[in-house]
Amino acid sequence: MDIILASNSSRRKDLLTMLNVPFTVMDSGVDERVEEENYRENGVENTPYEWVKAIAAIKAETVGKRVDGDKIVIAADTIVTYMGKIVHRPFEMKQAEEMLRLLSGHKHTVYTGLAVLYKRADGSMETHKSVTATDVYFRELSEEEIKSYASTNEPYDKAGGYGIQGKGSLLIDHIDGDYFNVVGLPLVQLYKELKENGVNIMDFWK
Repeated sequence: MDIILASNSSRRKDLLTMLNVPFTVMDSGVDERVEEENYRENGVENTPYEWVKAIAAIKAETVGKRVDGDKIVIAADTIVTYMGKIVHRPFEMKQAEEMLRLLSGHKHTVYTGLAVLYKRADGSMETHKSVTATDVYFRELSEEEIKSYASTNEPYDKAGGYGIQGKGSLLIDHIDGDYFNVVGLPLVQLYKELKENGVNIMDFWK
């Protein structure tokens, strides 16, 4: 079965490439904030855990409807939560600085919803959903450190306003859980899910 990554995230592409997984990319085009507003308008309230799982499934199913034949569609959505509330991506330096001040010296939790959709030649689809959580502990950051990091390009396309795999690594004291989950794709969970359904990632190494 052909594997499709329903994301244009360079981080997720790099992780699949690292594992020698053969895949093509088809961005879902799903806007998480629009979906969030739709949920609110319909009176649906979700915890961050349920929310991230629902968005990953929407991404997978959006792509699944566009393709034919036997396909596996991998989709993910990553959010940062602090005190039970979602910390979205910043759009400008002031927002990035505020997020870093909020997280400085504290623990926050990163959730990644993983949805793997199996599409058959007869058009039937089955989606398996899961959520992986990782606790991230920030150092106590100085104003100089906050402003220095916010002046880079890293914060502006990332949940919580930082990238653990880049310059943002210097902001973190330690983590409890899956590192790759914080990057944006829980690799062990993906491995288990695919293996249980007849695809062993390690076979691609031969």
